[in-house]
Amino acid sequence: MASLKSLQIVSGLLTFVLLLTQLLAHAHVVQAENIDAADTDRFCYPESSKNTRRSCECSNVSASPWGNRALRIDCSYKDYRAADLSLVLPLYIDSLDLSWNALDSVPILSSDSLHQLNLRHNNVSQLVAGNFKLLTSLRELYLGWNSIGRLEAGSFDGLPHLQVLDLAHNNLHLLPGKLFAPLLVLGTLDISWNRRFNESGEDLYTGLGVNWKLSTLRLDACSLGDLHLPVNAPLKELSLRRNQLKRIPAQLPETLLRLDISDNLLEELLPEDTFNLTQVRQLFIEDMPLLQRVMANALAHVDVLETLSFQNSRQLSHLDAEAFGPTMTTSTSTKKTALRSLSFRGTMLRTFNSTLAPLFTQLAELDLNGLPLQCDCELVWLKQLPVETNGRCYKPNRIRGMLVTSARGDAFSCDTWPRWAYGLVVLSLIALSAAGIYLIVMGLRPHRGVTMRRKVGAGSPYARVTIEPNRQENPHY
Repeated sequence: MASLKSLQIVSGLLTFVLLLTQLLAHAHVVQAENIDAADTDRFCYPESSKNTRRSCECSNVSASPWGNRALRIDCSYKDYRAADLSLVLPLYIDSLDLSWNALDSVPILSSDSLHQLNLRHNNVSQLVAGNFKLLTSLRELYLGWNSIGRLEAGSFDGLPHLQVLDLAHNNLHLLPGKLFAPLLVLGTLDISWNRRFNESGEDLYTGLGVNWKLSTLRLDACSLGDLHLPVNAPLKELSLRRNQLKRIPAQLPETLLRLDISDNLLEELLPEDTFNLTQVRQLFIEDMPLLQRVMANALAHVDVLETLSFQNSRQLSHLDAEAFGPTMTTSTSTKKTALRSLSFRGTMLRTFNSTLAPLFTQLAELDLNGLPLQCDCELVWLKQLPVETNGRCYKPNRIRGMLVTSARGDAFSCDTWPRWAYGLVVLSLIALSAAGIYLIVMGLRPHRGVTMRRKVGAGSPYARVTIEPNRQENPHY
C-alpha cells in the first residue's frame, strides 16, 4: 500500500511538472511571437511608409525540412536607400529581397536566421570588411548587377555557411588576396560579366582562396585569353562563354561534367581541344563567330558525352566523317552509346557522311533546324532515322523547304555527270547547231562560177516582153 501511494505521488508530481513546463513554453512562445510581430511591423510597415506602396511584402511560410515557421520579406522596387532600412531583422526571417532599389552601400544587417539575401540591381560600388559578419546563417548572397569595383579584405568574413555567391555584372578588378578564404563551404561562384576581372592576374584557388568544395564556376565575359585551373580541383560545372579564348584551355579539372565554351574565338575544333575532357557529359560550343570546321577525331575522347550543341555557330560548314572517331560501322556502333542529344541548329552544314548513321540512329534528339541541306542520294539515309530532325531541304529546287522526312525518297537523286559536263554538252550542241545552219545557208547560195547558158534574144521566151517594146520606142534598133 505504501509503495502504491508513493507511486501515485510521484506520478502526480511528474504531471504537475509537465503542465508547468508546457505553460512556460507557451508563455515564451507568445512573448516571442509578440516581439516578432512588433519587429515585423517595424521592418515591413515603418511609420514613414505605412499605407503606401513603399511598404514591403511579408509572408509567413513553412520552411523545409521540418516545416518550421519562416518569414520571407520582399522589398524590391521600393526605391529604398540604406538609411530607410531597419538594421535588425525580424525573428524567423528566411529570405530578404532588396533588389531594384537605390542602395549605394550594403547595410550592415543583423540576423541569425536569414538564409538568402538579394541585393541585385542597386548602386553599390564597394564592400567593406565585415559587411555581412552579423548574418552568420546566410547561405545565398546575390550582389549581381551593381557597380562593385572595390572589395576590402575581409568583405566576406563571418559567412562560414555561405554556399552561393553571385558577383556577376560588376566592375571587379584588382581583388585582394584570399578574398574568398572565409567561405568554407562555397559551392557556386558567379563572376561573369566583369570585363576587367582578368586584370587581377590572381589564381582563383591559391591567390583568391577559393575552397576545394566549389562545384560550379561561371566566368562568362571576363576578357579571358587563357585559363589555368587545378587539374585535381573537384569542379563539376564551368562556364566560359563570351571570352577571347582561341583554344579550349588545356588545364582544366578532370572532374568536369558540364563545360560551356560558347561565343569564343575558335576557328576549328581539334583533337587537342577535347583531349582532357574525358568525364564531360554536357558540352556547349554555341554561337561561335569564327568556327568553320570540326576536324577528324576532335570528339573522339569524350566517350561519356551525353549532350553536345553547336547551335548558332553560323560559320560551321564542315563536319569531318571521323569527327567522333574512326569510321563507324555496325560492329563499332556501340562506341558512342552515351550520346543522346546533338544540335547543329543554325549552322551552315549542308550534308553528313553516311558513316555517321550508327551514331545518329542512337540519338534521342537531333536538331538540324535551319541547315541548308543538300538532299541528294548521299543524304537519303537521313530519312531513315527514328527521330524527327526538323531538317529541311535547301536543294534541289523541286523539294526546297520540305522536311527531310516528308520528301519522297526518289527525290534524293544524284546526277551521274558533274555539272560542268552538262554545261559542256549544252555548249557543244549550240556550236553544232550553229555550224549546221551555216552549212545549210552556204549550200543554198549560188556558186560564183555558175553562168547563165541561155542568152536573151529573139528566141528568148521574154522577147515579146522586153525586146519588142524597146524597138517600138527606139526605132534605131
